[in-house]
Amino acid sequence: MSANDAGPELPSLTTTAEWHALVAHHAALGMTHLRTLFADDPDRGTRLVAEAAGIRLDYAKQRITDETVALLLGLARARGVANHIEAMFSGVHINRTEDRAVLHVALRAPAGATIMADGQNVVPGVHAVLERMATFSRAVRSGEWKGHTGQRIRNVINIGIGGSDLGPVMAYEALAPYRQVGLECRFISNIDPTDTATTLVGLDPETTLFIVASKTFGTLETLTNARLCRAWLLEGLRGSGALGADDGDGGAVARHFAAVSTALDKVADFGIDPANAFGFWDWVGGRYSLDSAIGTALVVAIGPARFAE
Repeated sequence: MSANDAGPELPSLTTTAEWHALVAHHAALGMTHLRTLFADDPDRGTRLVAEAAGIRLDYAKQRITDETVALLLGLARARGVANHIEAMFSGVHINRTEDRAVLHVALRAPAGATIMADGQNVVPGVHAVLERMATFSRAVRSGEWKGHTGQRIRNVINIGIGGSDLGPVMAYEALAPYRQVGLECRFISNIDPTDTATTLVGLDPETTLFIVASKTFGTLETLTNARLCRAWLLEGLRGSGALGADDGDGGAVARHFAAVSTALDKVADFGIDPANAFGFWDWVGGRYSLDSAIGTALVVAIGPARFAE
């Protein structure tokens, strides 16, 4: 379904009557003190709240009234917000600039759900990738996955930029209590080689695994950093005698690198086993991609059960 199915382009928000009504309401409220609002409306603390999915939003302590809420809802109706939400869940190409669906919601859908994009239910494909990510993470977390010298992985380095970095690193920090002890994740995104060098300080190549996150496997910053890390790995293995000077990579790259990409030919050319490449789709926007294969490092850090939760 094309972007046109999402409805016609709307006039500028600030030209609408609903917007001007809100502006006038804001001016009328002026600098009304919260004490006054609570004195005039003692029940606002129990009424001006919203609760869903275990999250409670208390907006009573803002300069807002029932009239404010009504005016905001009127603006939402005028802008067709409900219709646009339905269009998003229906796979309509509401990303007009790229003529794509916006289906990050499918990444969190239960296995039996049906969410269509361009005539295809995308949910089974999502869960196939999630299951491969879970299998991979269990192997790393349990020590079943061994590096080139037979040692278990102790450090995972996520190499990405933008949406392939920000979400995972934020969630990794936020979910620190759930990380597996003895398994550390670090993140590289800056093309300045100093960032890579400082991130790798103190790590042992024999126990380090890299995840290169680039859908096309052509992102300049990510591939530059990935090549630096590959050189660091091979230099370290040769320095320890684990890899001969004339052995090429001796299969070491395949034991120490995985990829988040759909460009399997480029992944293989880099030295990564395509079996350890996890793909995602055009309808996954970068800023919403954490629940896709972009979150592979996070799955390794906190485990598939916590990731699913």
